[in-house]
Amino acid sequence: MSEATELTFESGYERLRTIAARLNEQEVPVSEMCDLFAEGKGLEKALTDYLGEQRERVEAIERGEGIHAFEITATCHARRT
Repeated sequence: MSEATELTFESGYERLRTIAARLNEQEVPVSEMCDLFAEGKGLEKALTDYLGEQRERVEAIERGEGIHAFEITATCHARRT
């Protein structure tokens, strides 16, 4: 198994779009097509996994987990006469 390439979600998504555009071109050599397809499938899996993790994170936040606590105080600024 090869070493994983680190990238942001946004750069991975943009690369996947570039691959899709290239694969939709008229003449792509078969060997390049296979390489691009393999890279695209890897990106698809990584992007889907990342979105799943973020969905779980949002669901946890909705349940009140992992949120920053705030305390609201009632402060009265009465005018003195």
